[in-house]
Amino acid sequence: MTIPFLLALLLGAGLSGLALGVEERRRVAPPLPPSAAPPPRGTATVLLPVRNEEQNVVPCLDGLLAQTAEPLIRVIDDGSSDATATLVAARAAAEPRLSLLQAGPLAEGWPGKLHALWVGSRAVETPWLLLTDADTRHAPELLARVLAAAAERRLDGVSVAGSQEARGLGENLLTPPVFALLDAVLGDWGPAAGGGGPAVANGQLILVRRALWEDAGGFATLRTAPIDDVALARRLRAVGGRTGFFRAPDLLGVRMYRGGAESWRGWRRNLGAIFHEAPGIALRIFAVLLLPPLALAFLAVTGRWVEALLLWSGGAAASALLRSGSRHDAAWGLLYPCDALALGAVLALGILDRQRRRPVRWKGREVSS
Repeated sequence: MTIPFLLALLLGAGLSGLALGVEERRRVAPPLPPSAAPPPRGTATVLLPVRNEEQNVVPCLDGLLAQTAEPLIRVIDDGSSDATATLVAARAAAEPRLSLLQAGPLAEGWPGKLHALWVGSRAVETPWLLLTDADTRHAPELLARVLAAAAERRLDGVSVAGSQEARGLGENLLTPPVFALLDAVLGDWGPAAGGGGPAVANGQLILVRRALWEDAGGFATLRTAPIDDVALARRLRAVGGRTGFFRAPDLLGVRMYRGGAESWRGWRRNLGAIFHEAPGIALRIFAVLLLPPLALAFLAVTGRWVEALLLWSGGAAASALLRSGSRHDAAWGLLYPCDALALGAVLALGILDRQRRRPVRWKGREVSS
């Protein structure tokens, strides 16, 4: 057995082993508990900040209004220049549980989304706040089951990771690998769901106990946080609260970005925020993403096609398995190693953006990266 063959075998097997580990942890992740009966109307208020979301806001509202828990719903328009506010106002005229608020001018030092949430949270009287985004789609029992999880595990904050939709080459190149990476970094879902483990949250859906959140200082405490959802969970824990994080692909669906260009910009910004202060983790991620493709290139250039095929097969199988486990088309795994290289590039550029404090344009507004 030659050294190049052994190298290809070990790297390919290593990639497959990592993928199998992620899939096993996904498989045994604790589910949201069932709800014995829908909670009474008025248990929760949904805060939905929107900015130029005319493509998303109506189907998102359809899911929220169909919740068995019957929440109150506040849509906070953050200066939309499209038809978002008009669509919401028309719906609110026929839905007594739905109201539209205007966020008003962006206060100095506030990110737009957090400012809108702060505006929307004022004068809320329900015991719970549900924070969500316009690109989310909610199964009717989602809120009832999130509330059941809070009651069963004595949690003050509950967040959920759903299924992520990807269409076309650009989205499939990045979105499934990004969530495989995030799941790999999370590790065991058990402690996260039980109120222990790291403070983890997904801004696409967070339930928070209103009184404790107000006692903790509310949204004003998150203004300078690089990752506001994780900062929210940490803030709750800092004042004695318990937070849980669940995997619920059957109950929450999301299409975060549309097209390759938007996926590139969005993930560049998000991954930079997540990993720029964790250089050790970032270096290990770069090793997994880049060393096998470099070895594959070396094997191909030196004409070792059997070894190259062996290594590529291991990488493609790992990519296909991870995609299948996150409900994406496994056939896109044939993109390997292009998906790994793209993810590595986006991660590197995002970290550089953060280090250089490079601002980016997002929905017509300049924000810090």
